[in-house]
Amino acid sequence: MAVRVEVIRPRADSTRERILDAAEKLFAENSYDGTTLREIATLVGNREPSLYAHFTNKEAIYDAVIDRALIPFSDALLDWNMSQLTLNTLFNMPARLLELHAQHPYCAQILHREFTSQPHRISPKVLQWQQQFVEQSRRFMESLPDSAPVNKTKVVANMMTCTNVILGIFSTRGMQVSLLGDEFDEALMMEEHLRLATRIFKSLVM
Repeated sequence: MAVRVEVIRPRADSTRERILDAAEKLFAENSYDGTTLREIATLVGNREPSLYAHFTNKEAIYDAVIDRALIPFSDALLDWNMSQLTLNTLFNMPARLLELHAQHPYCAQILHREFTSQPHRISPKVLQWQQQFVEQSRRFMESLPDSAPVNKTKVVANMMTCTNVILGIFSTRGMQVSLLGDEFDEALMMEEHLRLATRIFKSLVM
């Protein structure tokens, strides 16, 4: 049975959202350990004690950032009915994932950092989300015509390849800009990334 991921939907609080926006940026750029509550408060434009009206500590802020990062993907996962999913819909997945990540590119960097963490440092919510996706992907792969039982190792390897491609598009943006300089065109670059991601994704599924 697939693990059901529970993510906490943020309250409609503009100050809280500004704190999360600031924390998201700093966590992405400096990592969790490299970010202080004082830096978050400064970026928000408040003093550090004001954060405690909304969050108990830095870990609570990070948890909320992870929740906000996972919500659109959890919603999309629930919408993908694997028993009715067609290959054409599946091949559209890279475009959908790029679209979701582009709305919160700092979240993509944070998630990529989670994927490169040691097992004991991975957020339980990120791990549960991936476990659910692994199970649904395995069931879909086994539903394809002439498919034999699918080894879980193959599913995880395929998922990690796709995940590294998608998240790497955002976490390597600085390098892309540095390499291209004045020639950097974000729209053109995203178009090329989507072409390559879709091609890789198809090669793994077929």
